[in-house]
Amino acid sequence: MTKPMRTLGAPPKHFYVVDTSSHAAVGSARIAAFSHLPCVLSEFGIELCDVLEASSVRTDIFDDPENLITYPDVGRLLSVCAQLANCDYIGLLIGQRACLADLGILGQATLCHQTVGEGLKAFVENFTVQNSAATIGLLADRQFAHFTYAIAEPSMVDTGHIQLAAISVAFNILKELCGPGWLPSVVTVASRTPSNLRPCQKFFRAPLRFDSGETSLVFESHWLDRPLPPVDPRTRRQVLEVLRTRHSAVLADFPTAVRRILRKQLILGEYSMDSIAIQIGLHRRTLDRRLKRHGVLYSDMVESVKHEVACQLLRDTQLQIQQVAEAVRYSSAANFSTAFRRWTGATPSAYKRQAR
Repeated sequence: MTKPMRTLGAPPKHFYVVDTSSHAAVGSARIAAFSHLPCVLSEFGIELCDVLEASSVRTDIFDDPENLITYPDVGRLLSVCAQLANCDYIGLLIGQRACLADLGILGQATLCHQTVGEGLKAFVENFTVQNSAATIGLLADRQFAHFTYAIAEPSMVDTGHIQLAAISVAFNILKELCGPGWLPSVVTVASRTPSNLRPCQKFFRAPLRFDSGETSLVFESHWLDRPLPPVDPRTRRQVLEVLRTRHSAVLADFPTAVRRILRKQLILGEYSMDSIAIQIGLHRRTLDRRLKRHGVLYSDMVESVKHEVACQLLRDTQLQIQQVAEAVRYSSAANFSTAFRRWTGATPSAYKRQAR
């Protein structure tokens, strides 16, 4: 079998420095994406109320699936769960129970298409209507497709549990769309390897690569052509109308919307202002003017996204400095180190040591 292509480079996320992020709302997601957490805790004999209190998360967060939870809150919540359960693969246990129905309008929209490829493309395009803290992407050539996930929320301390939960959810989505015969060729996760790898191996049933530059599922492209069951036209129109309304609300916070697209395009290696403008459907000069009206320079935004991606990879993986440099699109480790010192006042190696 031909070796799966490597996505043009890639990391999961983070930012910092002088751009719009300091003025933007903290990224969040529907709590329904983590709806199976209470059940997982009960199996460990842990009370949900105790975990919520310990992680300083509102006690009624699970009462309504439409409730929003910030990613920093998710990070703390999952860390507390992992500590109390003494289980560093808690994200897997939560994510492996999820399905498209848990994703509300996003899951419905995915099914309103003729093929798996069209459904996944819609999933990617509509993801931001209920998750303002992460970004996803779909890359495909004739042999392999890459379904990628990256966190775009700057104020994160530890992303490992979320990364594992997200890729487990993505696995279930692909399995639901493609059928029981689908399996990935490779699964990569941008976090450290859990102390017990067996549960992950049993679930994914594919080669696993932790300490990767990106979190992704790699699978054979022919699955994208698989037909989906037909959907009632009226239902489809209703779903698309809801999405149009929600997209308008997302674009109201323009700099944050641009940042999420930039984070995704960094994975692809196509993050020029022209590329971003095409993604949004604007002329480059219009994009530039709109950002400046918010007091944001595109060059500063690129720097801050690269900075946060680098920090996340240095903190949450065992990648070498050269590999991190490649993930954030620097031609050499020396050039990356110079930029990193400018961002933080420390070398990448020193930051990595301190973060352990």
